[in-house]
Amino acid sequence: MKIKYFILPALLTIAVVVSFALSASILINPAHYDRSSQKVSTQSSQIDAKPMSTIYSPTQVIRTKDSGKQYVLTNQSVNLTTEIGQQMNNYKDPKFTEVKSNEKNYLKYLNTDDSVMLNYPDALNLKIVSQYISKSFKSLPNVSINRIVIPFDDSNDIYLFSDHNYKVYKIHVSDTNVKGIQKVIEDNVRAIPVKMKMINHTPFIDFYKSFTMPQYGYLINRTSQNYYVTRLLSDSQDISVKRHRSSTVYNDENSRQLSFSNDGEVNYYDSHPGNISTNMTQFLKASYQNISQLLVSDTLANIRFFNYDSKNSKVVYRNYVEGFPIFDQTNYGAIEMRLVDNTSLKYNFSLNTLQIPVPTGRKDTKLITTDELLNSLRNHGYSSNKITDIELAYQWSNTKSSDILITLQPTWFVKYNGKYMNYTQMLSRGPQ
Repeated sequence: MKIKYFILPALLTIAVVVSFALSASILINPAHYDRSSQKVSTQSSQIDAKPMSTIYSPTQVIRTKDSGKQYVLTNQSVNLTTEIGQQMNNYKDPKFTEVKSNEKNYLKYLNTDDSVMLNYPDALNLKIVSQYISKSFKSLPNVSINRIVIPFDDSNDIYLFSDHNYKVYKIHVSDTNVKGIQKVIEDNVRAIPVKMKMINHTPFIDFYKSFTMPQYGYLINRTSQNYYVTRLLSDSQDISVKRHRSSTVYNDENSRQLSFSNDGEVNYYDSHPGNISTNMTQFLKASYQNISQLLVSDTLANIRFFNYDSKNSKVVYRNYVEGFPIFDQTNYGAIEMRLVDNTSLKYNFSLNTLQIPVPTGRKDTKLITTDELLNSLRNHGYSSNKITDIELAYQWSNTKSSDILITLQPTWFVKYNGKYMNYTQMLSRGPQ
């Protein structure tokens, strides 16, 4: 037992020593941590150059075979959605048409044989999606979509899907580059069997066979409070500071407030941000620009769009590992930006950022099927009608052995009554 107890601290020590010795040349797996090179966190005013197309790229890839069998694809060597996007960048001469569809035949189109499907975690409009596919799509109708399907035939058609109203749109281009996409998804991929189904009239991915997922350990870096005070309040002439038991709060004469919790969460409130549109396209573009200029570059390294709430003018971004979102880094995802009273902006994010993956010495985690999950929730008193999404995700967990090491544990997150909750925690506390 003592040997096992010291494995993680020993590995951590080795990782730290190696990171210092090789800081100029550490290579990080881009599928685990989507960066071409490791950046040292400094207190400079560096602005991350990550393009908008990456932040708003799809997060999941599903392959449908000729037989109709479907698989979620992952790759530990490359980011699949990024690689597929590069194969789609030259789509030209788009011609847009709407396909007749309804709830009954919507799944039929989604499950097109011999195709690849790219999924977004929430709906985005086409002007934002065009940043990922091809900027020539900007001139097309600005429809809202959740999924993209590319048939592996010679039609040169791709299909866009809107889960909200079961709309299907066809875009014909000069060349869909099928061979280039096929090469990306055939090299060194892991395939997890799934089926596309409906849950409460909403498409969801059914993991119908039990499977295992790796756990990850990460070294984290905590950006100093002074960095953000300097970056966000540097033009202030009068800054007041109030220190509380669990937080430190800065205010200035421009009605801006910057609050740091002891656990690393940051709240920034700007009552004079300039003109902010509630139009979805303009809001998401402004959000990308704001967080790129606001946050230290390391914070944006593996960030992806997760959710947009039009009713509350709010957008949430999360960190992703191999196409799976990370939950519980903070109460707000990795970054949240919200328009308050149509005049002010509120940001929530964390001082903690993922840095270097380290081995955990632990076996892969076995996960139950989604049917088993649903049956278990029903048996514990949960209503199936209140479940609108099930996400295979990673739980961010701090370790007792070190304050600079966290673990990412694979598990299920269920959207129940409009809120995502850890499946095992739901079972332990029951319906509220």
